[in-house]
Amino acid sequence: MEYIATITLDHTGDTADADALLDAFLAGHAEASPIVGEDLQAHTIDVTFAVEAEDGYGAFERARSLFATATEDTQFARPVIGVAVEAADLHELQAA
Repeated sequence: MEYIATITLDHTGDTADADALLDAFLAGHAEASPIVGEDLQAHTIDVTFAVEAEDGYGAFERARSLFATATEDTQFARPVIGVAVEAADLHELQAA
């Protein structure tokens, strides 16, 4: 089953960080269809991507692992302040 994960990071500083995060994801996990957004007012960066798993617990672990792998070779080190994992079909209903 497909799940959509969103990881929110604390962000104050260089706006190039969002591009660096997207580049890191695309280099190693383009199949996850990452989307990176930046909220300058809230001082956050969100990265949203897809993972395949049997259930929500597996999706959470897969998202954590994929995020760690995507960022381990970069200098990108920001505190994680939020994580959300939703079934893709529920995510699509909420977006509509």
